[in-house]
Amino acid sequence: MPGKRDCYEVLEVSRDAGAAELKKAYRRLAMKFHPDQNPDDASAAEKFREITEAYQILSDPQKRAAYDRYGHAAPDIGGFGGGAVDLGNMTDFFESIFGSVFGGARRPRRTRGRPGRNLQYDLTLSLEQVVAGADVKITIPRPVRCDACGGVGSAGGKPPQACRQCGGHGQIRLQQGIFAMAATCPACGGAGEIIVDRCAACGGAGLVVREEEFEVRIPPGVDDGSIKIMEGDGEHGRGGAPNGNLHVMIRLSPHDVFTRKGNDLHSAIQVSYPQATLGAEVDAPTIDGPVKLRIKPGTEAGQVYRLRGKGVPHLRGSGRGDQHVHVDVCVPRKLTPKQRELIEALGRELGTEIQSRPPSFFEKMRSLFE
Repeated sequence: MPGKRDCYEVLEVSRDAGAAELKKAYRRLAMKFHPDQNPDDASAAEKFREITEAYQILSDPQKRAAYDRYGHAAPDIGGFGGGAVDLGNMTDFFESIFGSVFGGARRPRRTRGRPGRNLQYDLTLSLEQVVAGADVKITIPRPVRCDACGGVGSAGGKPPQACRQCGGHGQIRLQQGIFAMAATCPACGGAGEIIVDRCAACGGAGLVVREEEFEVRIPPGVDDGSIKIMEGDGEHGRGGAPNGNLHVMIRLSPHDVFTRKGNDLHSAIQVSYPQATLGAEVDAPTIDGPVKLRIKPGTEAGQVYRLRGKGVPHLRGSGRGDQHVHVDVCVPRKLTPKQRELIEALGRELGTEIQSRPPSFFEKMRSLFE
């Protein structure tokens, strides 16, 4: 086709140039003649179109084979074609290969909504609530969409205006020598829009804080430090973006009787020396209420009895943990003379030597009046 230069000549490479050499040559020439680098030179745009078309042909193996055989007369070799110079398509092709070398501030970007943030609430539960499960109502301060402006942020819900400083791009172009870089527009903060008349109700934020009530369903067996995620119950999103989530952090309050370890509960019970020695049936507290616990004869202090299925329900699966009852043998600190006499007799019967102590002064005085 007349009027078109040889593609290899345009890219200044030999006919046996490899892919890496072609790419290097195209990058060098495209950066030199890029329209952003030569805004006042119309011939640079035409040169940029020519080298981009040449590279598009030679970088494709099928197109290159057809071009080597038929030249520009080859059917379906593509290219950007003649006629009007489409700088948008050519720059898109250039940036798809090398990225946005020149800052990308030429084309306006779409303004996107901002998703809502996640909120967190610490919920303290009793052990009884954890074991049985519960539905708990909570009230939180929640940023929600402003009714006065519909979340837009401007008075009356009027759409914001395009930022004049960046032309609605959200970025400004900073030129330094032959290189250009993009920076967030300081006037609009990267939004590309400016609210001229702010909504009086929300101050332009698009959100207002409102006390809202939620019902949190607590499953049996939830553990301390667990997080229940309530989707969409966080901060409202703006511009059609989704709401954030509400993260409910579970905290377990200390219990007066029971200590939790995993799904098991631990408790302590005091028995008298005769009960520990002879055995007895005593009342043992559980989270479900008192039960009868059989103390075996000869039970020692620190011995542990297990109550199966009296612990915390398994959060995932069926059944419950166990309760471990730790026995504490209560030894009397003060004895009457009769009690002492009986224990001494028991000691002699068991072959245990008990050293008798002389009566105290007060015991002697008390015996005078008996």
